[in-house]
Order: sequence, then C-alpha cells, then structure tokens
Amino acid sequence: MYDIPIRSMTYRDPWELPFVDRLRMFRAEATKVAYYYRGPDASTFRYRCFNTARALNTHVPGVSASWFWERDGDRLLSVAKEADVLVVCRVPYSDQVAQLMAVAKRFGTRVVFDIDDYVFDIAMVPEVVRTLDQYEGTLEPAEHMWNWWFASFARMRQTIELADELVVTNDYLAARSREVVSKPVRVVPNFMGEEQIAYSDALVAARSAAGNSRDGALHLGYFSGTPTHNRDFGLVSSAVARVLRRDSSVRLRLVGYLDLKDSALADLQDRIDVVPPTDYMELQRLIAETEVNIAPLQDNRFTNCKSELKYFDAAVVGVPTLASPTYTMSRAIEHDRNGWLVRVDEWDEYLGRIVDEYATKGPAMGEAARENARTAYAPPAMVGSILSALALGDAVLA
Repeated sequence: MYDIPIRSMTYRDPWELPFVDRLRMFRAEATKVAYYYRGPDASTFRYRCFNTARALNTHVPGVSASWFWERDGDRLLSVAKEADVLVVCRVPYSDQVAQLMAVAKRFGTRVVFDIDDYVFDIAMVPEVVRTLDQYEGTLEPAEHMWNWWFASFARMRQTIELADELVVTNDYLAARSREVVSKPVRVVPNFMGEEQIAYSDALVAARSAAGNSRDGALHLGYFSGTPTHNRDFGLVSSAVARVLRRDSSVRLRLVGYLDLKDSALADLQDRIDVVPPTDYMELQRLIAETEVNIAPLQDNRFTNCKSELKYFDAAVVGVPTLASPTYTMSRAIEHDRNGWLVRVDEWDEYLGRIVDEYATKGPAMGEAARENARTAYAPPAMVGSILSALALGDAVLA
C-alpha cells in the first residue's frame, strides 16, 4: 500500500445549497437548464445532474444550469416554466413529476429524461433481479420483491413516455433503449467533476513527493459503491483467494458493501482490510493508496449498459484496473497499456501476473490510465455531448 502524507480533507456535499442559491444559479444566463432528481446522492445525482450542471456553468457562456429535488415542492413549477430545458433524471412516475413535466411542456420547455441503467423495460426484470442478487437469502424472490421490481420498471418507463427524448450513458444502452422507446435517444457518458480531479491530482502529487513509498504489501482493491455486487465479486473471489494463499505479501482491500460470509475468502479474514462506505472524495484517497483496482462484472445485457466509472475513478489517481471486458470497459481500457481486460476464465492468470509484474508494469499502466482519465473523462471533454443531447448546439464553448 502506498503512503500518501496528506491530511484527509473535511468533506461537505458541494451540492447542498439553499433553494434560493440554486435558483439564482439557474437564472444567471439567458439559456436555462434545470436538472430534477428525487434527492441528492453521490452516485446517479452526482454524475448525471451535479457534474453536468457544473460543466455547463463553467464551460458554456450564455447557458446556466442548476439542480432541484423533490423536496423543493411547488417551487419547482416556476422553474419548469422558466427553463429552456428540463432534465428529469431517473425518476419513476408520480403525480408530482407528471405535473412538473406537463407544466414545462405547456410553457415550451424541452423535457429530457436521463437514465444511467437499463431499468425501464419490464422484460429485463428477471435478469436484473438475478444479476443484483435480490433473492434475500432464498431460492426465489418473495412476492413483494417481484411486485416492487416490476412496478419500479413500469413507473420509470411511464416517466420516459412523458419526455421529448431520452439521454443515456453509453451507446450499448442507447441501442437497447431504441428497441423499446419510440423517441430520440442520445448519449452523455458519465464523467468526473472538477473537485474530484483536483483532489486526485493532489493525492498523486503527495504520493510522488513521498517517493511512491509503500509498506511492502501489494493491495488488490475492490470498491463497491452499492450493496448489489455480490455476484460480480463472486466471479473472482476464488482466484483472489488463491493469489492470497500463494503470496503472503498480497492483501485485499474492500471498500463499501460486500458480503463475504459464503465466499472462498471466508477463512482469509486476516488478509482482508474492510473499509465501510465513505464519501466519494475520501474514496479517491483509498483508491490512491491501493496498487491495483479490480472490477469484475457479469456479462449480460444489464451489465453491458453500465458505465466505466470504476475505471476512471481509479485511473485519475494513477491506479491500473483489471476489468471484465464489458462494453464500456472494452472501450475505456486499451489492454496492456492502461489496464488489463480479463475474461472470466483468466482471473487466476492476470491476478498472478499483476502481483509478479507490478513493479515493472503497474505504475506505467497507472500513469497511462491517469493521462486518459484526465482528458477523456473531464468536464471539457463532455460539454459537446451535453449540448448536443440538450439540443443546445448553438451555444459557444468557453
């Protein structure tokens, strides 16, 4: 593990602003974009609303954007009337969102629905339930579970039907969407915010200033943002156990949500460092201390719709990723240059190789990944896609 002699930052959610401040931000320029989400979080809201709004405010003169939540209540109606574009992000149908979208359309506002997962086609429900391991310890999900999942997908689809167009995170999800949605579908990939990049740069600089010193152990890092990845990690748990048993200098760092009680690692707890879920800025520090990021993922229609954020969150701090070759990972990672793409039957081979070859290959792959992340997944690289998706192509970039 790397030594990074820099104090942990005091974290505060940067989006937690009073309504009046967010409204002032929204009204700052002639062309106004409003993002609507159910409530703030560091996952979908951060990537799809906060980062995109900040990118527009920073890089596009004449366009202002802000974010609003369900808790803003009836005040949202005046926002819908004033907006040139209303972006409704991953919100299932409700009276409130239906009224908001209807008012927006009545006043000539373009209404866009933005979503980052394939969770609006009810034919996908059985596959998603299996993928996310939603069986609650039983062989078959309970009746209420099936009811919840089918209702959730149907409500999401109904909100999409009220929009003028759909925006998704990658071309694979766009293709699947066009099979079931009869409206324009455009792509805006996930990307990092300026604060995440700046703090990551500081972490890399501190690590370098300390001579890239390590404690002698090589840590394989698995960073789970949600409690739905047991089956993904299960693809590699046996291979990870074997490499831990083979080499006493290797440790596993688990950050976030994961249940290991029934895995091949159950008897290796003394070789595993478990870190509870944390804020996304501290997560950058935890990744930066780790030598190797692993990102196994099942291969099906649902998982191929996932974005490559597990790659670029690690890449921006110079940490190489070993990832399953899903649609987005195969396009983000150039095998053997800025990471390794690992098929399900190759994890033993590549985990063994990264342990044996880390000194000669790891840092170089990490630096190549960092160069890629800081250009391809930074706000300036995405502004053109955002403007195109929102039909604001006449705006001039800063």
